[in-house]
This record gives sequence, structure tokens and C-alpha cells, in this order.
Amino acid sequence: MMNMKHCLCAGSALLLTLAVASLSAATLTQTDINNPVAGQVTITGDTIEVIAGGNDTWGTSDSFTYLHEQKTGDFDVSVRVLNLTIGDTAAQDSAKAALMARANLTPGSPNVQVNALATDPKNAIETIFRPAQDGGTDDMPDRPTGNTSGATPYPDVWLRMKRTGNLFTTMYGNTTNSWTVLSAVAVDPAEFPATIYVGLSTVAHVSESEDQELRITAVYQGYGDTVLPPPATVDGAPAGTNAPGLYPDRSVTAVNFKMVIPQDGLGPNGSPIVYNADNKNEVILTIDGQGPIPWSAPGYNQGDIDFLLSPADATAAQQNLGPYSNPLRDANQPGNNLERASKPQSRAWAPTLQSGVVIPTIRKNSQVWNDGAPAFHGFAWVSTHDGSSRRGFSMLDGEFGSGEFYVCFGKLGETAVLPEAASPNALREANIDSAVAWFPFAQGWKAGHVRGSIPASWEAHGAQSAALTANVTAKYSAESFVTWAEEVGGLATFTLPGVNSLNDGLLFLVSTHEGNDNRGKYITAPPLADGTGWTVAIRQDDEVRDPAVYAVIEQAGFSFVYLPFDTVNLVGGRVIGSTGVAAKSAGTFTLTRLAAGRYELTLPGKTGTNGMLLLQNAGYLAGQPELADTSVLTYEYLDGKFIIESRYASGDGSVPDTFPLRDADFAFAWVDFTNPIAPAGTVVTPPVLSVSQQGANVVLSWPAGVTGWTLQSSAALSPATWTAVPGVVNNSVTITPGTGAFYRLNQ
Repeated sequence: MMNMKHCLCAGSALLLTLAVASLSAATLTQTDINNPVAGQVTITGDTIEVIAGGNDTWGTSDSFTYLHEQKTGDFDVSVRVLNLTIGDTAAQDSAKAALMARANLTPGSPNVQVNALATDPKNAIETIFRPAQDGGTDDMPDRPTGNTSGATPYPDVWLRMKRTGNLFTTMYGNTTNSWTVLSAVAVDPAEFPATIYVGLSTVAHVSESEDQELRITAVYQGYGDTVLPPPATVDGAPAGTNAPGLYPDRSVTAVNFKMVIPQDGLGPNGSPIVYNADNKNEVILTIDGQGPIPWSAPGYNQGDIDFLLSPADATAAQQNLGPYSNPLRDANQPGNNLERASKPQSRAWAPTLQSGVVIPTIRKNSQVWNDGAPAFHGFAWVSTHDGSSRRGFSMLDGEFGSGEFYVCFGKLGETAVLPEAASPNALREANIDSAVAWFPFAQGWKAGHVRGSIPASWEAHGAQSAALTANVTAKYSAESFVTWAEEVGGLATFTLPGVNSLNDGLLFLVSTHEGNDNRGKYITAPPLADGTGWTVAIRQDDEVRDPAVYAVIEQAGFSFVYLPFDTVNLVGGRVIGSTGVAAKSAGTFTLTRLAAGRYELTLPGKTGTNGMLLLQNAGYLAGQPELADTSVLTYEYLDGKFIIESRYASGDGSVPDTFPLRDADFAFAWVDFTNPIAPAGTVVTPPVLSVSQQGANVVLSWPAGVTGWTLQSSAALSPATWTAVPGVVNNSVTITPGTGAFYRLNQ
């Protein structure tokens, strides 16, 4: 932003930097492991040429040339491979230029590697690992049918490896800062200690029976720590003034979306808006509270909202909302990427499956439109199957492109009474108020995305948090958590190792597959009677009302997040529906059962616009205790109270469904917009300091309701002299950039 430096930090607890310099190649140490012909290394600036022999990095022992450093704890390194030359395409088909993490320098060391192979004959990127000392090398667990992907169009080959706890993630790219996750594996900490070796592995793949004169020549460039957060780019070029706001990976944040139509019920052409008809998308969308990180909605229509996080200008990001006559409504209008990226609502971060999960809730108990149909009741799911058509800056690599998430809303049950103009294909879609919460993996949540498949697997490579797999060493880690009931479909047992599902915390889930004809899925997750886990039941909303019928396995994917009862700022609990009494809870609240399936929740000092509720059906059917409940929970803020309802669809398809109230055990949690929940033991996230340009000036601000923080500035970081910034009003100040300064929030 102009020539102003900015260090947006809170006291000494949080320091956000904009770039990390590459490690000098001269600091790498060469070791020729297991007696290959000594490697020849030439270093010119940040370019490293390695001429090497060696047998292989496979089996139970390795023979190769290794340029390495030591890393302690988490790391994220990358390198460009400019070229890879081999002497014999038949004999050296598995010659490798690679990134490797290695527990030690013995031939049989446990390791993880991501390898660039020769363009001829394989033209592929490979990732493999050896899980234990002197054990065999194996394909990665989330690539059980093959260990290669991508291509090697040298010099445009980039490799990347990331360690978070005991989760190793490998990536590749064919353009600068554009990354595709290749694989992820949870390793045994006993085999991979905190301090390990990391660096460049080069091997010629020449066996004892082959020509020992054959060598491989690999040319690397720019080895070092990956720039984090990822630099925002558009078509490979720096985003400049189109860059999004602060990287949203360290705090929960949530938003309330509100959907209305004009009071007169008329569209822009003067005709009545008929829900499910040609003008069904003429809904007015607004944001009814958000934070602490702001949101944007680059596009929306009946039943869908595309969302992004941390827009550069939170106020301007809402300029496309409001009346449908607003010409700025749709950010997906024709134009090139640069034009689209300039839209304030698109200058924001697009979450990825590798960066976190989103959990939605319907926040209106019933809705009626002017289309002649009766009132309906809604439920929500999050689509990760098809991806979003709207665009933002990927949280994985910063590249501007289509997002991976959008939130969807459907009517519970069939509604046979529709106007003549209604579209049957849109029968299920709903416009109704909703709320959405974001849980970033990097903050330390146990969370992930599960694919609908037998055996269990993750929705995508690396689509789980490191905290989740911290104590899991099984090769196929998803199977440690999810066991599907084979030949049944969307019914599973979910287990968190070491967690008692009755006493230790709350589990929240959402379906991630829309299915056909806008028929979404809803999920029940009651704890098992012995506390060893949860039953997860996924039903498709259709005319089948048999509670023993579940979604087909291919459409039974779901996302989840676990909130222990020691979560910072947690107000929530697991409630027995028949009494309204919390069996286990945290925080201060009052809950009363008003009637069957209707509950009144009071949260001191909280309203419907300064936070949201997470709700999860957590019960079994009365009279059929072997079956998870089929009701859907919603809430609405009325007269200072949160009214929670549990309803189910009743009918056989021959007449319109009815939606009776019914008691259901449920879990709830409050997500505050100002003081969000956080994992136990983590630093409570400070308020986000937003930076926006206003003509020749810059506005620094943080949420107006947050107290106890002071904006300070310093001309330098070393040494730093922090002084209070004058002129702050309502947590906002306008400054004129000069020679440069660093800014922080201090408590």
C-alpha cells in the first residue's frame, strides 16, 4: 500500500510478516549417503547444480547425494527445479531431483520426499515415504493406487513440502506460487523427531548391474522457506492494489447473512417476485453482523451464497449487496481476471479444503414467500463437490481463481403446493437467513473433510488439520476416525482417539454434497452410549421418510469440527431435548424447554447480531434408540431470546409434507463476532487491524465494540520505539503515509 510498511500485530503475541527470505544455498551441508559416487555441487547465487550417482531412494535403504539443513518443529520449504538430465531413459527411469525430509543420515532413515522425475520417460511428480527406520518405502496413504501426478515441463517445475506437527504435506506447481497438493501423511513422532534434516535429494537410479558411469544432473533454484502468507497474484503477476486483507488463518470468524424481498413483493420490472419462478433470484442479501474477520459475498442466487474472507476493504466489499437492481451485484460478470479481482467483494481470501472448515446454521425458524406456497423450514449444507463459480485469492497459494466452497440452503421436505409458474427443478432451494462460521486448521482445531467412500478417506489430499492427526500413526489416517457401515450408505461411526463423546466436547458437522435436483443432506451425530464416539447419520432430503434410509455413500461426504469443553470463550453444551437440561456444558447461559421441540436460550449480553449459534442434532429417535434422529434444528432471535426449534418432515409424498416439532437432543455453541472461541492453550486472537486506502490516505481500524487495545506506531522494528497513534476515534484513524512506519495493536 503505497510505500508504507506495516507490521500489524498485537503486543508481542502476534507478528505478521509479509515475506520470508530464501535460505542461502551456501548454508546447506552435503552428505553422500550410503556410498554413491561423490556428488559434484556448484552454487551460483541461489542456483544449485548437482551431478550425482546413487542407486535409489526406495526400499529399505537409500543411496544418493543430499544437500541438507536441520529444521526444528514446523517448516514449509520449496524449490524450483530448472532441469533434470539423465543418461539412459531405460535404466534411469526413476532418477529424481527432490525435496526430502529425513529423520537422520543413515541409509534406512524414515523420510518423506516429493520428487521431480525426468520428462522422458515418466514426465511426473512423485511423492513417497518411509514410515519407520530401516523399513520399506511406500506410496503415500492418500494415493493408494499410484504415487505420481502432475508433469515436469522444465524449467517450470516447483516442489514444496510442509510440516505441521506430525502431518507432512507435499505439493507441486508449474507456475510461480501456484500450488497443487499432491499428498499428506501423518507420521509417527517417535520415528520423526522434532529436529530433522530437510533439503535437496538427488539420485541417478543406477543399480550395481548397470553402467556406473551414468550420472544425473539436477539444477535447483531458490531453495528456502516458502513465502507465507502466500503472495496474492493474478495470472501469475503480483496483485498490487487488488490484494486481499490479512490472511485469515489464526482466528475463528463468523457472519450472519440476511435474505429478504421488497415489502411490496415486486421485482425490478414491477412484476411480483414468485419464489421458484423465473425471477426467483431477486432476493436482497445483506450482512447482519460479522467478525472479527470480515466476510464478503461475491455472488448469490436462490439457495446459494458464495463467500470469501478478509476483504481488503470490508465496507466496499458489501457494495454488491442490497437491492437486486444494484449494477454491482454480481462479481462474476464478464471480464478478465484482473478486472474481476479489482471488485472489492472479490479482493478477499478464498478458503481451501486444506485451510479449514465452514459450518453453517439456519437462523430463522420458518419462512414464507409470496408465491402461494406454505411456510417452509430450511436446512443448510456446504458444497465442496463442485466448487464455487465466483473468484477470490486462494488461501493455498494466493492465486486469483474460483473458490472451493459455497453455502447452500434447502427446504426441508416436499412442498406439493406451488404456483403454476414455479420451477420443479428449483423446488428444493430456499432463501432464508443463515449464519456461517470459519474454523482455520492452523489455529489448532481438530477438524477435516471426509469423503463419502468405503473405506474412509479425506475429501482431498491434506483436507484435515494437523491437530486432528497429531496422535494418529495409522497409514490410512481417515480410517482412524470414520468407519462406514458397509452396504448401508451414509451411516458411520466417528471416533476421536482419546476423546469421550459424552463428557469431553461437542462435535459439529455439515454435509458437503448437494446431490441431484438441489436435494441437500442433513446430518445427525449423537454420542454413543459408552462415550467411545458418535453415530453419524446422513439423510438425503427427499420423499423417502424411512429413518433407516441414508444417503448413498458417494454423496455422504461431510466436514466436521470438534470443540472441547475447555475451548477458550466457549458457551455451549449438549442438551437433553425432553427436559431442556444440559447434560454437559461450558459458559453462562439459561435454557428452557418451552414445548416439544422448542427451546428458549438466553445468553447474557448477546443478541442476534453480535454472534451466531452452531446447532447439531445429537439425539436418537424416541422409541427407536438404535436410529439417529431425523429432525433439523434452526434458531431465531426474538425479544431478547434465542428460540431454537427441532422439526422433521412427515409424509409419504402423496400429499404435502407437514413439519411437526419434536424433542431432540442437541449440541449448541455460541460463536461471538468480537471475542471468538479458540482452542485451549492458544493465545486468544487479538482484534484484526484492517488497512484500507482512502484516496491518498490510509485508514487503520479495528472493530468498534472492542475495548482495551491501543494503536501504536514505530519508525523501525529493531530497535522499536512504540508510541500511541494520536487521533483514534471509535477504533479508527486516518493517516497520511510518509517515510514509512510499523503499526500494532497493544493490550
